[in-house]
Parts: sequence; structure tokens; C-alpha cells
Amino acid sequence: MDRLAPHYGDDFWFLAHHAMALSEDGQLAPARTKIERSVAANPNNAHGAHGFAHVCYESGEADTARAYLSSWLATYPRDGFFHGHLNWHLSLCEIQAGNWTEASLVYQDAIALDRHSGGPQQRVSDGAAFLWRSELAGHPRDAAAWRAIYDYATGTLPSPGSGLADLHVILAHAVMGDDAGLHALSRRMEDMARQGRYPSGSYLPTLSRGFAAFERGDFFSAIEVLAPLAVENERIGGSRAQHDLIEFTLLKAFVEAGRAEEARRLLSARRPGAFGVPVAGLAATH
Repeated sequence: MDRLAPHYGDDFWFLAHHAMALSEDGQLAPARTKIERSVAANPNNAHGAHGFAHVCYESGEADTARAYLSSWLATYPRDGFFHGHLNWHLSLCEIQAGNWTEASLVYQDAIALDRHSGGPQQRVSDGAAFLWRSELAGHPRDAAAWRAIYDYATGTLPSPGSGLADLHVILAHAVMGDDAGLHALSRRMEDMARQGRYPSGSYLPTLSRGFAAFERGDFFSAIEVLAPLAVENERIGGSRAQHDLIEFTLLKAFVEAGRAEEARRLLSARRPGAFGVPVAGLAATH
């Protein structure tokens, strides 16, 4: 994108994507400059709002992101493609701030299956991620919402395809205790990987065993599976903000297993500047 930038100049769409790429690479100062140019050139640009949310996430600016997204979404059409996903970003701000009531209202209004404006993959990913991350933060399980996501995912995304979406389908299977379905999904992923048709390779089938163990409360087995995968999250695609779900799950497993030193080591290796880590019980490891 650096090489392409001179050809695009001040194109607001390109600036937004370039800013997000820079933020994913840890280049936060140039990312901030470019995203501010993008939203100034076209304040109604949803890609700009999305890039702004990511730059804020990687910079640890939850309050800035919350204020911006709340204002921006007030005039964005409910059927706009980014409406659901940008509200997911807003919900992360609320979870991070400890505003559970506000986070839950955002979910019910714009992220739940019957309210989300995106396609099947985005609906499953955003909904499952919100529910899982809220539980990691110590909030109660919404069993009916998980059942709805599971039913929707098995109906609309029955076969593996996108690593990021498949991660969240795996979560729904794990929560519902569908071991047979989870095994069948993993077997198809492995078959596709052997045929060179699944870019994530063996990562997700392995990850699925870690999430299933975590859901069973077998935190030692979950750690055994998830810890070696911690440096390979990029294999599913998506952003660092989305990869954090995996890291936070491993941190929660360390907490539940009483392995505070390992939790501290994982935290010390975490990229600097990003949003905090809303994982219940983590404070006790310090």
C-alpha cells in the first residue's frame, strides 16, 4: 500500500484502508494522520469510520472511539452494510469501559441476528464475538442468543470457507456442546487444507479443540492447545482486534487454572497501546 499511495493521493477510500493497514502493523502515528485525512475528506465514508475505530483500538483510545462512533452512527442508515459491524466496535468500547448495560443495549439494537445489517459471515462473527468476549469479561451467558447463532450458522454457513467466520462458527458449536458437529467441521477443514484449498491450514481444527476444552472447563487442556498457537493468530485473517478474542481466551484459561505467572508473561508480550484486556479475574494475577 505504501507503493500504491502516490498513485491514490488524497483518495479518501484508499487513505482509510492504508491507515488501517498501518495500525495493524503498529505504525500508529502515520495511521492516525491518514485516517484523519480520510474522514476529513469525506465525513460520511463508512470505510473511514471503520478505519478510525481500528486506529483507536490499536492506540488504546476507547473513549475517543466511543464518542466518534456514537456520533457517526446517529446519522448512518440502519441498513448500511457497516451499521452492524461498527456497532460491534462500539460494543468493545463499552465492554472495555465496564459499561455492561450500554454494551448489552448496543448488542440488542444492532448486533443481534435480527438487527445486524451485514451478511451471514459478519452476523455470525460479530454476534458470537460479542457474546464470547462479554462472558470473558464476567457477564452472564445469553443461552438463547447462542442457540440462535448456532442455528443460523449451521443453516447459512454449513461448510468451512473464511477462516475468520469459521472461528466464530466453531465458538457456537463449542458453546452448544455439539462435539460431533465440531469434529465434522474440523475434518472438512483438514481435508481442504490437504488439497490446498484452506489458507488457514491446520490452525483452526487445532484451535477448535482448545475452545472445546475451555468450554468444558478443562483449562489445562485448553492452555496446552491454545498457548502454542498464540503467535499464529494471523492465519485466520481478520484484524488484531478480532484476534484478541483468542488471546483473551488463553488469558482467561491461565486465570482459571491458577497460572498467574504465565498470564503475566502473555500480557507483557502484548502489543503496546492497544485497548485493555477485559478479562474477569485478571487483576488478581498482578
